Amino acid sequence: MAITKTPLYGLPGDRYVVQTSATATPDNAVAGGAGVLLQVDIDNTANTDAVYVKLWNHAGPTVGTTAPEWVFKCPASVRRIFSCTPGSNFATNLSLACVTTGGTGGTTSPTNAVTVRLLLDV
Repeated sequence: MAITKTPLYGLPGDRYVVQTSATATPDNAVAGGAGVLLQVDIDNTANTDAVYVKLWNHAGPTVGTTAPEWVFKCPASVRRIFSCTPGSNFATNLSLACVTTGGTGGTTSPTNAVTVRLLLDV
C-alpha cells in the first residue's frame, strides 16, 4: 500500500490523503486528529466487481467487526466522486479500508488496485 498525506493551502480543505492501493487492511488515523470529511474519490476502474470504501471515526478499527460510520459503494470499472457538503465531522480520527462487501462484515480485499482520495479539513 502507498499512502500520502499532503497539506493544502488556500483551498477548501487543508489535507489531501491518497491511498493508491486500498485494501481490507485499514489505513489508520490518516487525518491526524479530528476534522471534517469533504470529499471521497474512488477509482475502481481496474476491477470487474464493485468495491466498498469504509471510513471510521476511529484511530484503529477492526475491519469486519467495528461498524463503519460511512460506506461508499463504487461500481465495477468506474471512478466515483462523493462530495460531503458542507462536510461530515469526525471527532477522533479517520481510518479507511476498501473491501468487496458492504456493511460491517466485509473483509475481502479487491482483486486489483483501488485508489482512494480524501479531501479533509483538519
